Amino acid sequence: MNFSLSYPSWFVLVCLATGLLFAFFLYRKIKNRFPSPIIYYSLAFIRFLVISILAFLLLSPVLKYLQNREEKPTIAFIQDNTASQKFGFKKTDSSTYRKDVLNLIDELKKDYNVKEFSMGNQLSDSLKFKYNEQSTDISSALELVMTTLESDNLGGIILASDGIYNKGASPVSVTYPYKGAIYTIGLGDTNVQKDALVARVFANKVVYLGDQFAIRSDIAAYACKGSQISVTVFSHNANRVISSQNLQVSDDRYSKSIETIVDAKSAGVQHFTITVSKVEGEQNLANNTQEVYVEVIDSKENVLIVANAPHPDVFAMRDALSKNKNYKIDVMTADKANAKIGDYNLIILHNLPSVNYNASSIIDQAKKIGISVWYITGSQTAITAFNQDQDALQITSRGLSANDAQGVLNPNFSYFTVNAVNNISSLPPLSAPFGEYKTGPNTQVLMNQKLGGVTTQYPLFLVQQNLNGRVGVLTGEGIWRWRLYDYNQHKNHDLVDDYLLKTAQYLSVKHDKKQFRTSIAKTVYSESEPITFDAELYNENYELINTPDVNLVILDSANKKYQYTMNKNGNSYSLNIGNLGAGKYTYATSTSFNGQNYSATGNLIVVAQNIEEVNTTADFGILNQLAKNYGGEFVYPSQIASLKEKIKNNASIKTILRSTVNTDPLIDWKWLFALLLALLSIEWFVRKRSGNY
Repeated sequence: MNFSLSYPSWFVLVCLATGLLFAFFLYRKIKNRFPSPIIYYSLAFIRFLVISILAFLLLSPVLKYLQNREEKPTIAFIQDNTASQKFGFKKTDSSTYRKDVLNLIDELKKDYNVKEFSMGNQLSDSLKFKYNEQSTDISSALELVMTTLESDNLGGIILASDGIYNKGASPVSVTYPYKGAIYTIGLGDTNVQKDALVARVFANKVVYLGDQFAIRSDIAAYACKGSQISVTVFSHNANRVISSQNLQVSDDRYSKSIETIVDAKSAGVQHFTITVSKVEGEQNLANNTQEVYVEVIDSKENVLIVANAPHPDVFAMRDALSKNKNYKIDVMTADKANAKIGDYNLIILHNLPSVNYNASSIIDQAKKIGISVWYITGSQTAITAFNQDQDALQITSRGLSANDAQGVLNPNFSYFTVNAVNNISSLPPLSAPFGEYKTGPNTQVLMNQKLGGVTTQYPLFLVQQNLNGRVGVLTGEGIWRWRLYDYNQHKNHDLVDDYLLKTAQYLSVKHDKKQFRTSIAKTVYSESEPITFDAELYNENYELINTPDVNLVILDSANKKYQYTMNKNGNSYSLNIGNLGAGKYTYATSTSFNGQNYSATGNLIVVAQNIEEVNTTADFGILNQLAKNYGGEFVYPSQIASLKEKIKNNASIKTILRSTVNTDPLIDWKWLFALLLALLSIEWFVRKRSGNY
């Protein structure tokens, strides 16, 4: 224990001197007025003491002391709450198991701090025995518990599970930053039961009208050797079986992939059911069917890239946009550009307008027809003509020099979504014109320029929503270097191409001149996917506004209503409603502005997930290995009560002595102020009695 001051220690002498001076000047001439010298000197000392202490408190003295406390070990209990557990309790009484778990936790709480969790698709900080989660991520659950309790003397983790995981990494392949023990309780049946199932189904989520697409079905059969099974693909839209195949099971662990080629003959959502027939003696029929939905789009789009001269950027753009099968891409140089502009959905101008080619005919036609234009400026761009042709961005150039500008993603950009984990700041800089930049109306900046180590407000990448088409501007050339660097780092171009494709998709979409519109990212979701609705409202000048509230109503197939009010986000609206159960839904949004009512409607489908029912054979090998790796033990449900003793005998799970340095400012000591007040009161009372006041 020690004192610390905010001032040099010799200031204490100043405090004592101050108290001495106060006492001296107050009592130096009145000694003979007191009945006793003892009273005189006592009162003088009280005044000296009070003034000295008050002066000392002005130095901000702090008392520091070390406090030790014992901290009991923390034990985390994680219960697997996924649907596969229902099959595990066919041989084990679930009510008995639950009672044993609760008894164990009560016993552990006598000597340990116990934290309770349930796991499934995500980790929950409460104990649940509902067994309704639709996916299992063991590794993430363990990692999150370790991270959350890392400062709580986490000595042990008890994991009750069947060892089956269908999401995340294998829990035994991950090295956790954890020095405690892991105990595992094996739930479920490790015996392989007769089971024929549709293990997985693969199909493109979106295809285009007139194309062919494949549905690949992975069929598996366990303990069914010698049986014959049939696999059918049923089209709900055509209301008939479009494919049927018989398979002879030749092994107790049999698997085969079947591919069905389907013609995309009509637009809309196509619904298919893949079914494998029941085998005699099979108990689990929930995994004998799987549903798949494919959205057929009638929307071929043409993109024209016009360049001032051949440039590696042009071929990089063509290569990136070619990933979208929906795009037909034509490339021309300005001197040979004679295409019918009306045949295209998007015009990309590279280094145009330039001194040699002003591209005015292309730009004027695009504006007249309402076709979006994407400008990519560079060393050959005529900045003056560029400023005259559009109002999305005005550049006041300073000579012919350029800046090396890196991209910094704008987190407030909302016109479309890009992958937030894509780190564009590591990409090589683009060559952007040197000068002042001023954005125009209805624009949003996707990327700002980073010059050297300074992030500026100058846009590197922006888009504009206009009444007649949309405008995009990339203010630097050198995209080919972006893609080359991306491939060198990741062996693909996905990081860069995500930005280029999303921008092209936003710009090339057919222009909707309605003042109110609502959209969702897609029409088919799985039960585990959150669903986000976006809405836009425009005033008479076609400016984005979000003054009035927008109401959202979702109606399921049973006519049950779900009502929401959308959140205002920037100048538009957005709402994440989370997950919906499997089924077909219709939605309607509505608002009122300036006495006018607006509405929009649509449909969506949520597909059921049964991945928890695909594999129901417990994997105790994973649980055994996990316990062995971290100094714990594996037990069966009948041995749950023994865990208390096993944990008690583990020398690594122990109480620790945690020391903390506490600081206590003396100015916060209320009793000290009470003492000073009492001393002053005594001094005043005695002086009053003696006639010195």
